[in-house]
Amino acid sequence: MIAQKEVKTGKTPHNVKRGVNSQIKNEVGLHWLRISIARQYLPKVRGYLDFYFGESAQDAYGLWSYDSRFYWPCGASLNYDSAAARSDSVHNGKFTVEIPGQALDGIAQTDLHLFLLSLRQFSPTCTRCDVFFDDYRRTITPSELHDVAKIHDYSGFRKSQIKQGYDSGRLIHDEIDFGKRGPNGSGQYLRTYDKFLESKGKKNCIRFEVEFTKERAHKVFDKLSQVTSVDAFATLCGSLVGGSIKFVHRNGDKNISRLDVYKFWQEILDLLGSVVIRIPTKETDIAGKYKYIYRQVSPTLALLRGTFVDDTDFFNWLNDTIGEGELRMSQAQINLARANRRNIRYDYGKIVSNEGEILSEL
Repeated sequence: MIAQKEVKTGKTPHNVKRGVNSQIKNEVGLHWLRISIARQYLPKVRGYLDFYFGESAQDAYGLWSYDSRFYWPCGASLNYDSAAARSDSVHNGKFTVEIPGQALDGIAQTDLHLFLLSLRQFSPTCTRCDVFFDDYRRTITPSELHDVAKIHDYSGFRKSQIKQGYDSGRLIHDEIDFGKRGPNGSGQYLRTYDKFLESKGKKNCIRFEVEFTKERAHKVFDKLSQVTSVDAFATLCGSLVGGSIKFVHRNGDKNISRLDVYKFWQEILDLLGSVVIRIPTKETDIAGKYKYIYRQVSPTLALLRGTFVDDTDFFNWLNDTIGEGELRMSQAQINLARANRRNIRYDYGKIVSNEGEILSEL
Protein backbone atom coordinates (compact mmCIF):
# COMPACT_ATOMS: atom_id res chain seq x y z
CA MET A 1 0.00 0.00 0.00
CA ILE A 2 1.16 3.54 -0.70
CA ALA A 3 1.73 5.70 2.36
CA GLN A 4 -0.65 8.61 2.52
CA LYS A 5 -0.62 11.91 4.34
CA GLU A 6 -3.19 13.21 6.75
CA VAL A 7 -6.05 14.82 4.85
CA LYS A 8 -5.72 18.58 4.44
CA THR A 9 -8.89 20.60 4.76
CA GLY A 10 -9.40 24.15 3.63
CA LYS A 11 -6.86 26.27 1.75
CA THR A 12 -3.15 26.34 2.39
CA PRO A 13 -1.41 29.71 1.88
CA HIS A 14 0.81 29.68 -1.20
CA ASN A 15 3.86 30.72 0.81
CA VAL A 16 3.59 27.65 3.03
CA LYS A 17 5.03 24.43 1.64
CA ARG A 18 3.42 21.25 2.88
CA GLY A 19 5.64 18.69 4.53
CA VAL A 20 7.21 16.09 2.28
CA ASN A 21 6.87 12.42 3.07
CA SER A 22 9.68 10.50 1.37
CA GLN A 23 7.61 7.30 1.43
CA ILE A 24 4.91 8.76 -0.83
CA LYS A 25 4.99 7.45 -4.39
CA ASN A 26 3.44 9.83 -6.86
CA GLU A 27 1.85 7.81 -9.64
CA VAL A 28 1.19 8.13 -13.34
CA GLY A 29 -0.62 5.83 -15.71
CA LEU A 30 -3.17 5.27 -18.42
CA HIS A 31 -6.79 5.78 -17.39
CA TRP A 32 -8.77 5.25 -20.60
CA LEU A 33 -8.17 3.77 -24.04
CA ARG A 34 -10.46 3.71 -27.06
CA ILE A 35 -9.21 2.25 -30.32
CA SER A 36 -10.79 1.27 -33.65
CA ILE A 37 -9.49 -1.71 -35.62
CA ALA A 38 -10.31 -3.28 -39.00
CA ARG A 39 -12.99 -5.99 -38.79
CA GLN A 40 -10.64 -8.70 -40.08
CA TYR A 41 -8.76 -8.66 -36.76
CA LEU A 42 -11.82 -9.13 -34.54
CA PRO A 43 -11.22 -12.81 -33.53
CA LYS A 44 -7.55 -12.17 -32.78
CA VAL A 45 -8.22 -9.02 -30.77
CA ARG A 46 -10.92 -10.75 -28.76
CA GLY A 47 -8.50 -13.57 -27.96
CA TYR A 48 -5.82 -11.05 -27.02
CA LEU A 49 -8.17 -9.26 -24.62
CA ASP A 50 -9.32 -12.60 -23.18
CA PHE A 51 -5.68 -13.27 -22.31
CA TYR A 52 -5.49 -10.11 -20.19
CA PHE A 53 -9.04 -9.80 -18.86
CA GLY A 54 -10.33 -13.38 -18.71
CA GLU A 55 -13.15 -14.97 -20.67
CA SER A 56 -15.58 -12.57 -22.33
CA ALA A 57 -19.36 -12.67 -22.58
CA GLN A 58 -21.49 -11.53 -25.50
CA ASP A 59 -24.69 -9.53 -25.91
CA ALA A 60 -26.42 -7.08 -28.27
CA TYR A 61 -25.69 -3.84 -26.39
CA GLY A 62 -22.81 -2.36 -28.36
CA LEU A 63 -21.77 1.26 -27.85
CA TRP A 64 -21.83 3.94 -30.58
CA SER A 65 -24.63 2.25 -32.57
CA TYR A 66 -22.82 -1.09 -32.91
CA ASP A 67 -25.34 -3.92 -32.66
CA SER A 68 -23.16 -6.40 -30.72
CA ARG A 69 -20.35 -6.54 -28.21
CA PHE A 70 -18.05 -8.77 -26.21
CA TYR A 71 -17.52 -7.55 -22.66
CA TRP A 72 -15.46 -8.39 -19.60
CA PRO A 73 -16.23 -8.06 -15.86
CA CYS A 74 -13.52 -5.38 -15.55
CA GLY A 75 -15.56 -3.03 -17.79
CA ALA A 76 -13.67 -3.47 -21.06
CA SER A 77 -15.76 -4.04 -24.18
CA LEU A 78 -15.29 -4.88 -27.85
CA ASN A 79 -18.09 -3.30 -29.87
CA TYR A 80 -18.84 -4.56 -33.38
CA ASP A 81 -21.47 -5.08 -36.07
CA SER A 82 -22.73 -8.63 -36.49
CA ALA A 83 -23.05 -8.27 -40.29
CA ALA A 84 -20.17 -7.28 -42.57
CA ALA A 85 -22.45 -5.14 -44.76
CA ARG A 86 -23.58 -3.08 -41.76
CA SER A 87 -20.01 -2.79 -40.54
CA ASP A 88 -18.91 -1.39 -43.90
CA SER A 89 -21.80 1.06 -44.27
CA VAL A 90 -22.09 2.31 -40.68
CA HIS A 91 -18.61 1.97 -39.18
CA ASN A 92 -16.29 1.89 -42.19
CA GLY A 93 -15.49 -1.78 -41.66
CA LYS A 94 -14.13 -1.29 -38.14
CA PHE A 95 -14.93 -2.32 -34.58
CA THR A 96 -14.09 -0.33 -31.44
CA VAL A 97 -12.46 -1.44 -28.21
CA GLU A 98 -13.23 0.54 -25.05
CA ILE A 99 -10.93 -0.02 -22.05
CA PRO A 100 -11.74 2.12 -18.96
CA GLY A 101 -9.43 2.83 -16.07
CA GLN A 102 -10.56 -0.03 -13.85
CA ALA A 103 -9.66 -2.52 -16.60
CA LEU A 104 -6.27 -0.94 -17.26
CA ASP A 105 -5.58 -0.99 -13.50
CA GLY A 106 -5.81 -4.78 -13.61
CA ILE A 107 -2.81 -5.03 -15.92
CA ALA A 108 0.46 -5.38 -14.00
CA GLN A 109 2.72 -2.33 -14.10
CA THR A 110 5.39 -4.33 -15.90
CA ASP A 111 2.92 -5.42 -18.59
CA LEU A 112 1.12 -2.18 -19.45
CA HIS A 113 3.59 -0.86 -22.02
CA LEU A 114 3.84 -4.36 -23.53
CA PHE A 115 0.05 -4.50 -23.73
CA LEU A 116 0.04 -1.34 -25.85
CA LEU A 117 3.03 -2.45 -27.89
CA SER A 118 1.32 -5.72 -28.84
CA LEU A 119 -1.83 -3.85 -29.92
CA ARG A 120 0.21 -2.23 -32.69
CA GLN A 121 0.13 -5.50 -34.66
CA PHE A 122 -3.55 -4.79 -35.39
CA SER A 123 -2.87 -1.30 -36.83
CA PRO A 124 -5.34 0.44 -34.49
CA THR A 125 -6.55 4.02 -34.67
CA CYS A 126 -6.77 5.56 -31.20
CA THR A 127 -9.62 8.03 -30.69
CA ARG A 128 -9.32 8.53 -26.93
CA CYS A 129 -6.43 8.14 -24.51
CA ASP A 130 -6.43 9.48 -20.93
CA VAL A 131 -3.15 9.90 -19.02
CA PHE A 132 -3.11 10.79 -15.31
CA PHE A 133 -0.79 11.96 -12.54
CA ASP A 134 -1.72 11.39 -8.88
CA ASP A 135 -0.04 13.87 -6.56
CA TYR A 136 -0.02 12.32 -3.07
CA ARG A 137 1.80 15.36 -1.72
CA ARG A 138 -1.30 17.42 -2.57
CA THR A 139 0.89 20.28 -3.73
CA ILE A 140 -2.16 22.33 -4.68
CA THR A 141 -5.89 21.60 -4.51
CA PRO A 142 -8.46 22.48 -7.20
CA SER A 143 -9.93 25.12 -4.86
CA GLU A 144 -6.53 26.75 -4.58
CA LEU A 145 -6.36 26.98 -8.37
CA HIS A 146 -9.52 29.10 -8.60
CA ASP A 147 -7.80 32.46 -8.30
CA VAL A 148 -5.12 31.43 -10.80
CA ALA A 149 -7.74 30.32 -13.32
CA LYS A 150 -9.91 33.42 -12.89
CA ILE A 151 -7.09 35.73 -14.04
CA HIS A 152 -6.08 33.26 -16.77
CA ASP A 153 -2.58 32.73 -15.42
CA TYR A 154 -2.14 29.59 -17.52
CA SER A 155 -1.20 28.61 -21.03
CA GLY A 156 -2.27 25.68 -23.20
CA PHE A 157 -6.04 26.14 -22.92
CA ARG A 158 -8.43 29.02 -23.54
CA LYS A 159 -11.18 28.12 -21.07
CA SER A 160 -11.53 26.77 -17.55
CA GLN A 161 -14.50 25.56 -15.53
CA ILE A 162 -14.94 25.19 -11.77
CA LYS A 163 -17.01 22.24 -10.55
CA GLN A 164 -17.85 21.81 -6.87
CA GLY A 165 -20.47 19.86 -4.98
CA TYR A 166 -21.72 20.28 -1.42
CA ASP A 167 -23.79 18.18 0.97
CA SER A 168 -25.23 20.12 3.94
CA GLY A 169 -22.44 22.66 3.56
CA ARG A 170 -19.71 20.02 3.33
CA LEU A 171 -17.52 19.94 0.22
CA ILE A 172 -17.95 16.55 -1.49
CA HIS A 173 -16.53 17.30 -4.96
CA ASP A 174 -13.73 19.69 -5.90
CA GLU A 175 -12.65 19.98 -9.53
CA ILE A 176 -11.39 22.50 -12.04
CA ASP A 177 -11.15 21.65 -15.76
CA PHE A 178 -9.25 23.28 -18.57
CA GLY A 179 -10.19 23.16 -22.24
CA LYS A 180 -13.28 22.04 -24.09
CA ARG A 181 -14.51 18.54 -24.94
CA GLY A 182 -16.46 17.42 -27.98
CA PRO A 183 -16.22 18.18 -31.70
CA ASN A 184 -15.35 21.84 -31.09
CA GLY A 185 -12.57 21.03 -28.65
CA SER A 186 -8.85 20.98 -29.37
CA GLY A 187 -8.44 17.27 -28.68
CA GLN A 188 -6.91 17.93 -25.27
CA TYR A 189 -8.80 18.40 -21.99
CA LEU A 190 -7.38 18.57 -18.46
CA ARG A 191 -9.34 17.55 -15.35
CA THR A 192 -7.90 18.39 -11.95
CA TYR A 193 -9.84 17.03 -9.00
CA ASP A 194 -9.53 15.93 -5.39
CA LYS A 195 -9.32 12.16 -5.56
CA PHE A 196 -9.82 11.87 -1.80
CA LEU A 197 -13.33 13.30 -2.15
CA GLU A 198 -14.08 11.40 -5.37
CA SER A 199 -12.94 8.05 -3.92
CA LYS A 200 -14.59 8.67 -0.52
CA GLY A 201 -11.27 8.56 1.27
CA LYS A 202 -9.64 5.60 -0.48
CA LYS A 203 -6.99 7.64 -2.34
CA ASN A 204 -5.59 10.77 -0.71
CA CYS A 205 -4.21 12.64 -3.70
CA ILE A 206 -4.92 15.33 -6.27
CA ARG A 207 -5.40 13.94 -9.76
CA PHE A 208 -4.32 15.68 -12.95
CA GLU A 209 -5.90 13.78 -15.83
CA VAL A 210 -5.48 14.71 -19.50
CA GLU A 211 -8.02 13.37 -21.97
CA PHE A 212 -6.63 13.22 -25.50
CA THR A 213 -9.02 12.79 -28.43
CA LYS A 214 -8.99 13.09 -32.22
CA GLU A 215 -5.55 13.18 -33.87
CA ARG A 216 -3.87 13.99 -30.58
CA ALA A 217 -5.10 10.72 -29.06
CA HIS A 218 -3.55 8.69 -31.84
CA LYS A 219 -0.24 10.56 -31.56
CA VAL A 220 -0.15 9.90 -27.82
CA PHE A 221 -0.98 6.21 -28.32
CA ASP A 222 1.69 5.97 -31.00
CA LYS A 223 4.31 7.28 -28.57
CA LEU A 224 3.16 5.25 -25.55
CA SER A 225 2.95 2.02 -27.54
CA GLN A 226 6.56 2.23 -28.69
CA VAL A 227 8.38 2.72 -25.38
CA THR A 228 10.64 -0.16 -24.41
CA SER A 229 10.66 -0.01 -20.59
CA VAL A 230 8.48 0.71 -17.57
CA ASP A 231 10.63 3.72 -16.63
CA ALA A 232 10.32 5.19 -20.12
CA PHE A 233 6.55 4.68 -20.01
CA ALA A 234 6.33 6.51 -16.65
CA THR A 235 8.54 9.35 -17.88
CA LEU A 236 6.43 9.80 -21.02
CA CYS A 237 3.16 9.80 -19.05
CA GLY A 238 4.60 12.45 -16.74
CA SER A 239 5.74 14.62 -19.63
CA LEU A 240 2.33 14.38 -21.31
CA VAL A 241 0.60 15.65 -18.17
CA GLY A 242 3.22 18.28 -17.38
CA GLY A 243 3.32 19.49 -20.96
CA SER A 244 -0.44 19.91 -21.29
CA ILE A 245 -0.58 23.20 -19.37
CA LYS A 246 1.69 25.83 -17.87
CA PHE A 247 0.81 28.07 -14.92
CA VAL A 248 2.56 31.42 -15.32
CA HIS A 249 2.38 34.94 -13.91
CA ARG A 250 1.05 36.97 -16.85
CA ASN A 251 2.36 40.53 -17.13
CA GLY A 252 1.33 41.48 -20.64
CA ASP A 253 4.23 39.74 -22.38
CA LYS A 254 2.82 37.37 -25.02
CA ASN A 255 5.99 35.28 -25.03
CA ILE A 256 5.08 32.54 -22.54
CA SER A 257 8.66 31.32 -22.24
CA ARG A 258 9.68 34.64 -20.68
CA LEU A 259 6.99 34.54 -17.97
CA ASP A 260 7.70 33.31 -14.43
CA VAL A 261 6.26 29.89 -13.64
CA TYR A 262 4.15 29.55 -10.50
CA LYS A 263 6.10 27.94 -7.67
CA PHE A 264 3.50 25.19 -7.12
CA TRP A 265 3.67 24.20 -10.79
CA GLN A 266 7.46 24.03 -10.78
CA GLU A 267 7.21 21.76 -7.73
CA ILE A 268 4.79 19.50 -9.63
CA LEU A 269 7.06 19.44 -12.70
CA ASP A 270 9.89 18.37 -10.39
CA LEU A 271 7.70 15.60 -8.95
CA LEU A 272 6.94 14.34 -12.45
CA GLY A 273 10.60 13.48 -12.78
CA SER A 274 10.30 10.77 -10.10
CA VAL A 275 6.92 9.17 -10.71
CA VAL A 276 6.07 5.47 -10.83
CA ILE A 277 3.47 3.52 -12.78
CA ARG A 278 0.40 2.96 -10.64
CA ILE A 279 0.28 -0.42 -8.88
CA PRO A 280 -3.30 -1.74 -8.63
CA THR A 281 -4.72 -2.18 -5.15
CA LYS A 282 -5.01 -5.94 -4.76
CA GLU A 283 -7.92 -5.89 -2.29
CA THR A 284 -10.10 -3.84 -4.64
CA ASP A 285 -9.29 -6.04 -7.62
CA ILE A 286 -9.86 -9.35 -5.87
CA ALA A 287 -13.03 -8.10 -4.16
CA GLY A 288 -14.49 -7.35 -7.57
CA LYS A 289 -13.91 -10.95 -8.63
CA TYR A 290 -15.87 -12.31 -5.69
CA LYS A 291 -18.71 -9.86 -6.24
CA TYR A 292 -18.87 -10.81 -9.90
CA ILE A 293 -19.18 -14.52 -9.02
CA TYR A 294 -21.91 -13.82 -6.46
CA ARG A 295 -23.96 -11.58 -8.70
CA GLN A 296 -23.41 -12.97 -12.20
CA VAL A 297 -22.14 -16.56 -12.02
CA SER A 298 -23.85 -18.09 -8.96
CA PRO A 299 -27.31 -18.40 -10.61
CA THR A 300 -25.76 -20.31 -13.51
CA LEU A 301 -23.84 -22.59 -11.13
CA ALA A 302 -27.05 -23.30 -9.22
CA LEU A 303 -28.80 -24.16 -12.47
CA LEU A 304 -26.02 -26.52 -13.60
CA ARG A 305 -25.83 -28.23 -10.22
CA GLY A 306 -29.45 -29.31 -10.62
CA THR A 307 -28.71 -30.94 -13.98
CA PHE A 308 -26.27 -33.51 -12.53
CA VAL A 309 -27.36 -36.88 -11.18
CA ASP A 310 -25.83 -36.04 -7.79
CA ASP A 311 -23.51 -33.51 -6.13
CA THR A 312 -20.49 -35.78 -6.55
CA ASP A 313 -20.71 -35.47 -10.32
CA PHE A 314 -21.30 -31.72 -10.06
CA PHE A 315 -18.26 -31.07 -7.85
CA ASN A 316 -16.07 -33.38 -9.95
CA TRP A 317 -17.09 -31.35 -13.00
CA LEU A 318 -16.47 -28.09 -11.11
CA ASN A 319 -12.97 -29.20 -10.10
CA ASP A 320 -12.14 -30.16 -13.68
CA THR A 321 -13.47 -26.84 -14.91
CA ILE A 322 -11.30 -24.94 -12.40
CA GLY A 323 -8.31 -26.99 -13.52
CA GLU A 324 -8.94 -26.02 -17.12
CA GLY A 325 -9.32 -22.39 -16.03
CA GLU A 326 -5.90 -22.44 -14.37
CA LEU A 327 -4.34 -23.39 -17.69
CA ARG A 328 -6.06 -20.48 -19.43
CA MET A 329 -5.36 -17.71 -16.90
CA SER A 330 -4.02 -14.47 -18.36
CA GLN A 331 -0.81 -12.96 -17.05
CA ALA A 332 -2.85 -10.27 -15.29
CA GLN A 333 -4.89 -12.97 -13.53
CA ILE A 334 -1.75 -14.90 -12.60
CA ASN A 335 -0.26 -11.75 -11.08
CA LEU A 336 -3.44 -11.07 -9.10
CA ALA A 337 -3.53 -14.66 -7.85
CA ARG A 338 0.08 -14.45 -6.70
CA ALA A 339 -0.50 -11.12 -4.94
CA ASN A 340 -3.39 -12.61 -2.92
CA ARG A 341 -2.10 -16.16 -2.43
CA ARG A 342 -3.22 -17.68 0.90
CA ASN A 343 -4.59 -14.30 1.97
CA ILE A 344 -8.35 -14.97 1.96
CA ARG A 345 -10.72 -16.69 4.40
CA TYR A 346 -14.43 -17.50 4.16
CA ASP A 347 -16.33 -16.68 7.35
CA TYR A 348 -20.10 -17.23 7.42
CA GLY A 349 -20.97 -15.52 4.16
CA LYS A 350 -18.05 -13.08 4.24
CA ILE A 351 -14.81 -13.03 2.25
CA VAL A 352 -12.17 -11.76 4.69
CA SER A 353 -8.47 -11.03 4.19
CA ASN A 354 -5.84 -12.19 6.67
CA GLU A 355 -5.68 -8.57 7.84
CA GLY A 356 -9.35 -8.80 8.87
CA GLU A 357 -10.76 -6.62 6.07
CA ILE A 358 -14.13 -7.72 4.67
CA LEU A 359 -13.71 -7.85 0.90
CA SER A 360 -17.15 -9.16 -0.06
CA GLU A 361 -20.37 -10.50 1.42
CA LEU A 362 -23.11 -12.80 0.21
